[in-house]
Amino acid sequence: MTEIPGYLIRELIFEDGFIRVCRAEHEASGQAVLLKLVKDGPRAMLENAKLMNEYEIAGNLDIPGVLRPLNLLRRGNGLILASEWIHGLTLRHYMQMQPLDVPSFLSITIQIARVLEQLHDQHIVHMNIRPDTLIYVPATKRVFVTGMGHSVLTGEGREARSMPLIEGSPPYMAPERTGRMNEPIGGSTDLYSLGVTCYEMLSGGRLPFHAADPLGWAHAHMAKKPEPLDRPSQPVPPMLARIVMKLLEKSVRLRYQSARGLRADLERCLADWEREGRIGMFEPGLREQPVPIVSSAGDAAALVLPAGTEHAEPSASAEQAGFDYAKMLDLAAVMRASQAFAQEADTGRLIRQLMTILIEIAGADRACYLSLSPTGAVVEHAASIADGGRFDSPGVPLERFADICAEAVGYALVQRRTLALKDAAGEGMFADNGYVARGGVKSMLCMPVTIQGEWQGLLYMENKLTAGAFEPERFGVLAMLASQIHYVHQLFAYFGGGAPGLDKPRAGAAIAPPSPLTERETEVLRELSAGLTKKEIAEKLVLSPETVKVHTRNIFDKLQVNNRVKAVTAAVKLNLLK
Repeated sequence: MTEIPGYLIRELIFEDGFIRVCRAEHEASGQAVLLKLVKDGPRAMLENAKLMNEYEIAGNLDIPGVLRPLNLLRRGNGLILASEWIHGLTLRHYMQMQPLDVPSFLSITIQIARVLEQLHDQHIVHMNIRPDTLIYVPATKRVFVTGMGHSVLTGEGREARSMPLIEGSPPYMAPERTGRMNEPIGGSTDLYSLGVTCYEMLSGGRLPFHAADPLGWAHAHMAKKPEPLDRPSQPVPPMLARIVMKLLEKSVRLRYQSARGLRADLERCLADWEREGRIGMFEPGLREQPVPIVSSAGDAAALVLPAGTEHAEPSASAEQAGFDYAKMLDLAAVMRASQAFAQEADTGRLIRQLMTILIEIAGADRACYLSLSPTGAVVEHAASIADGGRFDSPGVPLERFADICAEAVGYALVQRRTLALKDAAGEGMFADNGYVARGGVKSMLCMPVTIQGEWQGLLYMENKLTAGAFEPERFGVLAMLASQIHYVHQLFAYFGGGAPGLDKPRAGAAIAPPSPLTERETEVLRELSAGLTKKEIAEKLVLSPETVKVHTRNIFDKLQVNNRVKAVTAAVKLNLLK
């Protein structure tokens, strides 16, 4: 057993490859303590930093229910954190021993909410709420919060530290922690994690989502609905299920805005249960005072970026929201794509894998890859997370494909811009679009697929659950994956993988117009691509409206198209708008 000067080790409680947790006794005072010891190894520096962070933040707190650090010691290259000892066990272990009834669930959750309320009042975000960092004492029925190595200080004049954000438990990490959303880290981040924990308590240990790796968990938090909250052995009161689902809202603005408001609702539920043996229905969150959300430059309903500027530098809010973790997810996506290229010989299956990776890294629920030809845009491949992950390669013109906002795609092509919508169904230029309104599309992205600066295709993505899911900081990796899909699609088409009846050129083959455009026709085409009306074009080029009509007709005939969007699409493919 490890020897620590001044302490007698009584029991080994937990050990993994990085830390050792023991119950010990201080030799001089006889006080029982909990010791966390960092092991030597490649993670020693990170584990030491977490213990220092916990000691610095939790050691200065006087909050009942927060496990208080007593001392920070050094032993060799590792640190040792001594904390007060309580005769309890983790909430996870307690749940495994026996299912929680409604009064026990409410009592435990109210205590957690009360601790979070006091932490948030002091501008501390725990960042690691889960059943493993919550200690339950059966003898007293008290709950203690521990595991504050990931905690951050927020508020005016403070910047959230980036180190703890790299680490975390993916099944419990709020969507804004993935770095995919321009949303602030705050108390609501802890409440989302508490929502996952509450879901486990009420469902008998089941999680609201399923995933195999951090990239899958990040995508689940962004784009998947929680599974219905039920437990065969004991029905979950509908009001409690409603509260948990509010905690699990994707958007910070739709969640509980404060632990105080959550506690008030839970106390009302407990009073109902103790008085009547059931919980009445009510609107959750009405008792809390709304906490203002700090806005940012990214709050516009629509973001239109010029071609070539899609790879934006990360914003300060993105850094605070866990940008280091976001970069780790990006790297995981790139590695999975590389493995797919190395292991999959069938081009059709390879495209499906790449589309799936693209959806996960973007936090989308649907994606389409469109190719460009002189006759218009063609929806080549479409993938969705619905029904176990649907994928097909329709190879049909844009106007014949129902599951897409063709108007938004046309706008991006005409404007030659990346179009990112934060809440397409709620506001903006496409809120009245039939497809958008029926599907309740929130986030939408139309961005070019470029090879050596030339437009080769277009990537369309959407998310029906999360607003603001597609931020410019993420466009770089999306563009890289989309270009890989383009190259594989060229092989797919060349070897006969596309839809029958389409005229598929050889990979890399240039498409030439039947006859060249005149200089004046090129000028008119350029103004058409800028969205000007025929009357506006006539005024700008000092022509009569009838002359503009003639030039437009000639352009359509030469490019073999019948409308403006197709003309611009063909012009982009033929590089006529340089």
